[in-house]
Amino acid sequence: MESKLAVMCELCCSLLQAIVIKCFRALSVAFLSLVDGLSMRGTPADEVTTFDQLASRWWNLDGPMMLLHKFNDLRVPLVVEGLISAGKMDRKQRFKTDALEGLKILDVGCAGGIYTEALAKLHATVVGIDPAQHLIEVAKAHAATQPELKDRCHYFVESMEQHAAGDNSAKYDVVVLSETIEHVVDKSELLKDIASVLKPGGSVFITTWSKQWWGWLLAILVLERIMRLLPRGTHDYSKFISQEDAEAMLEGYNCRTVERRAYYLKFWENEWTWVPFNNFAYTLHAIKE
Repeated sequence: MESKLAVMCELCCSLLQAIVIKCFRALSVAFLSLVDGLSMRGTPADEVTTFDQLASRWWNLDGPMMLLHKFNDLRVPLVVEGLISAGKMDRKQRFKTDALEGLKILDVGCAGGIYTEALAKLHATVVGIDPAQHLIEVAKAHAATQPELKDRCHYFVESMEQHAAGDNSAKYDVVVLSETIEHVVDKSELLKDIASVLKPGGSVFITTWSKQWWGWLLAILVLERIMRLLPRGTHDYSKFISQEDAEAMLEGYNCRTVERRAYYLKFWENEWTWVPFNNFAYTLHAIKE
């Protein structure tokens, strides 16, 4: 308990320090702009970046999707280590470049393919689905520049509902749902469809923001509105889901949660890290029985 409190205090102090620095920079820019006779007021189009604009910069490692690129440092090992813990992989495979060879993985809400490609690089066969056609085009275009991945990355303009309705029953060893469930209204239906395409003994990995005040603070206030490390309007707190509710829904579709982890963004370093509390964001690993 004391260690958790110490970590929380350290993160809060870092948060306050980063906010002060951000405010100082903003005031400095405002002052210089006034001196130059510039207006600091942007149009709505300047503040709300469209998905098409984001798509064109999806694979810019220093662009709007930088945090998703960096998140692979946590969420790729999450899958590998989770499968080892579940007895689906030998521990000796952990650091091999072909650790996921022979596995079929579905990436739900794959967007521009950042997570999809990272899993395919470990020799998994990965299907990425997303209802946004322009993002699937971005994913396909980038995969085409990676010859070694062309036979392992497959993209489709589909919702999870559409994919489940196809010939995909009990097809996948793994389904990943990363930074997606918080954008979906009917979460129960989504998880039902995911369970239907999993093989018995298959794993689903979820990463999402906590439906707590801390989750809103980091995801929306800090990352979107203050630091602007995420496009404004990316998240809607009313669509966040608690860890307890997510586990209960999975249980209802015969997917038993076997591992829970929590993570946090050290935004002053643009680095994701595991933490001992789920106030900000969490992951779930569930296995279909």
